[in-house]
Amino acid sequence: MKKTITDLKDIIRLGGGMNLDATLFTVSELNDFAILAERSGAIINVKNTENLTVNNLKEIAKLGRGKVIFEF
Repeated sequence: MKKTITDLKDIIRLGGGMNLDATLFTVSELNDFAILAERSGAIINVKNTENLTVNNLKEIAKLGRGKVIFEF
């Protein structure tokens, strides 16, 4: 069953970590996930980051404050 963006945000908000494919989400959604992970303590791993700019990655990292791991 495919999860909605709201479902994923709720899971992260509750402290659930997850692996995310960057190609399936907008930069804004990834930023939101990072903020929620930082607040809840959840760890999110982001793969397939090739299409994100360095500035996108920096912003996501800044918002996540150590709760976001990128796979390169």
